[in-house]
Amino acid sequence: MSSETTAVSAADEAIEAAALWCIQLSDGELSESEWAEFEAWLASPGHADLFQEATAVWQASGAVGDWPQVIALRTKALTQFRKTNERRWLPAPSRRLAWISGLAAALLLAVTITLFWHLDRPSEYETGIGERQVAVLDDGSRVSLDAVTLMNVRMKDESRQVELVGGRAKFDVAKDPLRPFTVAAGDKLVVAVGTSFSVELIEGDVRVILYEGQVEVRDTSDTAPSANTTPRRLLMRPGSELVDSVGSVKPARIIRPDLTQSLSWEQGLINFDREPLASAVERMNRYSTKQIRISDAALGAIRVDGMFKAGDVDAFVEGVAALHPLRPKNIGGEIVLERR
Repeated sequence: MSSETTAVSAADEAIEAAALWCIQLSDGELSESEWAEFEAWLASPGHADLFQEATAVWQASGAVGDWPQVIALRTKALTQFRKTNERRWLPAPSRRLAWISGLAAALLLAVTITLFWHLDRPSEYETGIGERQVAVLDDGSRVSLDAVTLMNVRMKDESRQVELVGGRAKFDVAKDPLRPFTVAAGDKLVVAVGTSFSVELIEGDVRVILYEGQVEVRDTSDTAPSANTTPRRLLMRPGSELVDSVGSVKPARIIRPDLTQSLSWEQGLINFDREPLASAVERMNRYSTKQIRISDAALGAIRVDGMFKAGDVDAFVEGVAALHPLRPKNIGGEIVLERR
């Protein structure tokens, strides 16, 4: 073996050892004898510099060391290095150096991707059947979530972005003129600054009720309208409700709801005022594991009135069956509403 080959081999081993010591120390599993071995290795000429270089990648994840993704990444890397350390056979020295450098580069890339993924990852808020939740966002805005609701939130320097994936939420937005507050629901985008409104996805419709202030509702595709298209934007006034079908080209409907009754769900009550049976059933199903199903889609157009306690599906079924030509049946744990 030539002196050049021996020198390369020793350098490779030192690089490998530096990486292994870095990960072992981060993992916190050194015994007293291992500490003594590490200190002896560190005292050798050049090893301190190699160790400092090896920790540079690891230090990049120091602020997020408790994240599950980073913990998993460290565990995987530690396992790989330990297996390599146990197998003392390796490819030729030049190939070994490339292999170690490649692994270090892959580790750096994985940590970088993990950091950016987490920093850009939205905060998720979710409620289950019969569950309601009040959340205070980082900007001080207050959000009341109805049952079976999923919402994603991204707070940025220039904007506050919410995505309502499903369900219903009421927003009391903290005033910040420099950061618009937007709620995306279906194919609609609600834009506000400091105001109070609710957004709901139900039966293929987006429903927006404005309580205070002003909001503009536009299509989510309306980011840079061309000269040949007319932007579909609507400025809402307090006390109004917008009802627009997702994917529809027809103009949205504007109605005047009873604002007090529209917020009854926050007190655990559900109010229906000429509500189509289909959407009334969907709302009742948010609060009970005993689900209601309509046997015939045509029955969904029946109009329902009344106020019911959230979760009391028996009272709801009894009420609608008494006033309409409907007959309830218990089938497979569900209450099926059939035509009488």
